[in-house]
Amino acid sequence: MQPLSGDPAQAAPPGGGEPLDFTQKYKRALLDASDPTTLRGLRDRALLSIGLQVRASRSKIARPAVKDFHQSQGCWSLDLVRKGGGSLPVRVNLQTAQRLHEYLAAAGHGADPEGAPLRPLGANGRANDGRRHLSPDMVDRVLRKYAEKSGLTSGFSAHSMRATFITMALQNGASLEDVQRDVGHADPTTTKRYDRRAHNPEKSASFFANY
Repeated sequence: MQPLSGDPAQAAPPGGGEPLDFTQKYKRALLDASDPTTLRGLRDRALLSIGLQVRASRSKIARPAVKDFHQSQGCWSLDLVRKGGGSLPVRVNLQTAQRLHEYLAAAGHGADPEGAPLRPLGANGRANDGRRHLSPDMVDRVLRKYAEKSGLTSGFSAHSMRATFITMALQNGASLEDVQRDVGHADPTTTKRYDRRAHNPEKSASFFANY
């Protein structure tokens, strides 16, 4: 994939100390960057979809079991582990559900309820015999790999996907209360720290000062 141009990623607010997040075009590029004809590409595409469209942190992406991906009230849901214990069931975007189904079918462990859905692969790109989970560090490495393929070279981590989800959900009309509940924040001020709508560089006045 050729690096994108003219579409900078959104930076954290000055002094905010929060992770960088992705603009809409980069988010789309990340979701389309993997090769769906390979098992690794299918796995990485599902992983990125969970991060960008299900607002899961890197540890929550790495930890679910296959049984945690299930239907509830006619919608696909993913049970994520809460801080302090317990689970947080979250609705899964239909595109993400389809991508996870496609990966599980190709990997062949969709009928292993206690096993990890997203698993490490061998150097040859094939599934390992074990049922172990990806590590949170591997989730970071996958995100950075595709960020670099899309033209982003530094400053991004798996947590950038969570920040992107919050900004995009608020931008597209979700209420702060609904976003706070779905990402599992106890305090709405925590959710507000991720809201970058007022810090979109594409709307900077400097771009309109043309001479």
